[in-house]
Amino acid sequence: MDDKPKSKSKLYNMSKMKELDDIAQGVADHVKEIIEDSVDWQLADQPLEGDDYIQMKEYVINLALNKLLQK
Repeated sequence: MDDKPKSKSKLYNMSKMKELDDIAQGVADHVKEIIEDSVDWQLADQPLEGDDYIQMKEYVINLALNKLLQK
């Protein structure tokens, strides 16, 4: 087992990675809200309610995310 202290550079990199992870999580949370609101708006004229609407919404969100990943 290596008992050497971590270099300042490595500690900085770990700290920076945590900061970037926090930023990415904030972006993901924001984008999730925007996608859900956008899909609700796009599906407003669909004649479904309850579980059927939720299933359709989740399906459309998954399709949209897959299309984004393919670009």
